[in-house]
Amino acid sequence: MKFKNIFNGLAALSVAAMALVSCNDGLEKTNTLSVDPSSAIEFLASGNEDVTLKVTTDADEWAFTAPEWIEATKDGNTLTVNAKENTTSDELLGRITFTAGNAEAVKIMVSQAAKGNGGGTDGVKGLFNCVGDNTTIFVKSETNVSASVNVTFESAVTKNVVLSVSVDPEYLAEYNYLNGEAHELFPADKVTIEGELAAKAGETETNTLTIALDASEIEFGTGYLVPLVVKVESGAATVKGDDSRVNLVVMKSNPKPIKNVLYFEVNDTNPLNALEYKMSDGSYFFDAVILFAANINYNSVDDVVYLHNNPNVQALLDESDVYIQPLRKAGIKVYLGLLGNHDAAGLCQLSDWGAKEWAKEVAQACKEYKLDGVNLDDEYSGYPDGSNKWFTSSASAAAGSRLMYELKKELKRVCSWPTEISYFQWGALYTATSVTDQETQAEYTPSNFVDFYVANYGGASRPFSDMSYANCSFMSIECNLGRGSISESSARAAKEQGYGWCMWFAFDPSGTGGINSNFYRVKDYMQAFAKGCYDCNLVEPTGVYHKRGEGKYDPKRYDL
Repeated sequence: MKFKNIFNGLAALSVAAMALVSCNDGLEKTNTLSVDPSSAIEFLASGNEDVTLKVTTDADEWAFTAPEWIEATKDGNTLTVNAKENTTSDELLGRITFTAGNAEAVKIMVSQAAKGNGGGTDGVKGLFNCVGDNTTIFVKSETNVSASVNVTFESAVTKNVVLSVSVDPEYLAEYNYLNGEAHELFPADKVTIEGELAAKAGETETNTLTIALDASEIEFGTGYLVPLVVKVESGAATVKGDDSRVNLVVMKSNPKPIKNVLYFEVNDTNPLNALEYKMSDGSYFFDAVILFAANINYNSVDDVVYLHNNPNVQALLDESDVYIQPLRKAGIKVYLGLLGNHDAAGLCQLSDWGAKEWAKEVAQACKEYKLDGVNLDDEYSGYPDGSNKWFTSSASAAAGSRLMYELKKELKRVCSWPTEISYFQWGALYTATSVTDQETQAEYTPSNFVDFYVANYGGASRPFSDMSYANCSFMSIECNLGRGSISESSARAAKEQGYGWCMWFAFDPSGTGGINSNFYRVKDYMQAFAKGCYDCNLVEPTGVYHKRGEGKYDPKRYDL
């Protein structure tokens, strides 16, 4: 048997759980639970060795459940598992679930090869693919959408191979657990799979099969999973485990041509307030929020650039399910703001190597806390040391562009959902330049790694290079200081010109943080936007969410 590392985030989840306890005085203690090793286990059809799993928990007792074809023996803090002989022609799939007190359950995938398939030596190994690698499907006005799948083989098959594709609804819970999502199952009667996959002897891949989807009944703001699995019906080939799955996520695309992005000063404001603002057509006024801001920091003692979160940012991330995921489930994207912090590390002064290294840490944070990307603001940085491998000799748009490219690339690699990169036009980062990939030497223009950018308060951003007005903001409103303005006619003109964004900064309807409530200061601008862009009215809010001090937010909604 062998192990696959698909549970790398469990240790981080355990740490986050313990941190959550300390932030909630007076609440019931949350137990910890971890299993080592926690990666998936693959058994042969017969002749397997025992696998010993070590359970660590602070609960008084722990328990487990396992498929009936798994033999398991509990002894103290260990569980020894093996698989009975598989005498069937089907691969067996399941999971072992560990529970302890009120800790989050740990689930470990287990699989066993079919009879006569001791480890794939009697067949060429295959991989089930989504053609084009686009597993997220956005539904616009046309609700009949589709995806194409096939199977590729490590080498030419020696005999004709026939494979079938089906939907595996039981995999939904496993997928949501592994990816930290809350997707719903795409309606089974709206999935059409006609035909089969096949490859003739001597070929290295099958034909392409179309998966037709009727998305007329899905709702905006919810992700729907189509968990596909392929099975070898005949021929000398093996496709198993993760290699046998393609998971399609179907979502309704935001139909609004101009979107509102809100920079939340999280030192002062509870981000749940974004849920209180809607237009008369029922859509949310704010389409995206930026948690402003985390920092890029440099530790000169250990010589390392790292991601730093102040107590307010960290509190929101630690309680992502309370303060961030409700926004995302409503269809509002949540980005992590990145800002300099008065030392040598700056967003526009990392070396090519430094940008690639720091991008890994930022992308992992977005994955762990389930965020939709990052926003860069090149301010408050000191001077770099050009002799240090982390830094360039001086700040530049080229260095900022390199960082955005590496962030975009790494986010796409580690996150199973779409992610975006944006920036505030300030410091060295007014425009972006083309970037050459360090591995492939291919050149990428700004539109490949920048999704949008916004101007300073009262201004508008403009297209450059291969960017368009759809990537630009037609106005930036500073809600607390009253800078910038919008009229119904200016909003309508921006829509006609093709602008894609409008920026709002430091909006706070509560006044329980460090600034006064400013909704009524910008209400007329919000109303003008709604009328000019969508011929809608802004609905008067009826509720508000408060902040209760440093690192403390109140999840309760209060009536106005």
